Amino acid sequence: MTDSWWHYPLVLGKPTALVFLVTLVVTGFLIDHWRNRKVSARLAIILMGLFFITKNPPTPSITMVDVGQGDSIFLQDKFNRRNILIDTGGRIELGKKKKWQERKIAAPAEKTLIPYLKSRGVGQIDTLVLTHTHEDHMGDLLAVIDQIKVKNIIVSQGSLNNAQFVKLLKQTRAKVQVAKVGQRLKIFDSYLEVLYPLTPGDGKNNDSIVLYGKLYGTKFLLTGDLEETGERELLTRYPNLSVDVLKVGHHGSKTSSSESFIEAIRPKVGLISCGLDNRYGHPNMETLTTFQKYEVQTFRTDYHGAIKFKKNSKFWHISTVK
Repeated sequence: MTDSWWHYPLVLGKPTALVFLVTLVVTGFLIDHWRNRKVSARLAIILMGLFFITKNPPTPSITMVDVGQGDSIFLQDKFNRRNILIDTGGRIELGKKKKWQERKIAAPAEKTLIPYLKSRGVGQIDTLVLTHTHEDHMGDLLAVIDQIKVKNIIVSQGSLNNAQFVKLLKQTRAKVQVAKVGQRLKIFDSYLEVLYPLTPGDGKNNDSIVLYGKLYGTKFLLTGDLEETGERELLTRYPNLSVDVLKVGHHGSKTSSSESFIEAIRPKVGLISCGLDNRYGHPNMETLTTFQKYEVQTFRTDYHGAIKFKKNSKFWHISTVK
């Protein structure tokens, strides 16, 4: 794995339909008025501006990327001033792959997460949080870091007990930090704060890094694969935790999102990342029933595709892309 500047491709971003149309019109005028220096200079400046906003989107956004049966959430500040990626997604392998399979099967991120990041003009990730060591959350780490430079990686203390995970981290050549409760990751008008794990664990579900932030007035709780045991510990430490948007733990499994937890935090919106017709039966009907009981508006990547929060004026606007 290399981190040399020339290794990474130039990322310009994907223009919106409106920007693309305006670019074509301005280019046409530029060709027609090429001999008029004053007009052509102004048109060239307009073109440069269009390229700039394509590379650096002016609107803050939070996207739960549709990576199938896995997790990946991307937070991008306006004009790409700062960004945070939480998990990379990845494929869970039930058995050991043979050599020919390793060569043939591409990382899911090559068709999902990486194209999305490049469409947003992202050539570098400021902070990558790997919530825990399960493949569906960090299995595509090397695929992502091979095409997009990552400055910092944050992991839990317990995850460093996993020798294979540590070996993977070394291959990235990125700066690796251990998450600490109270640590703040600056983003938008505020920050995401690490609430959990409270003590070193085993790098698995209940050792997931949990992040919380009030971002432009909306309270987000991002829980990785935290299960009921972890939820109880979280509420014991933060009994008055109030949530507007919950990144649902463990893909909507019945081992997470216990009724007592949902009753306590009272989220208005629940985001579930899971694969269509996945073998695990996620999300579980028991979980969905709990959300219905407490009037939690639920969005699922298997039904809705990518789920995007886009800052419009004073509010977040939710849209989905299948």
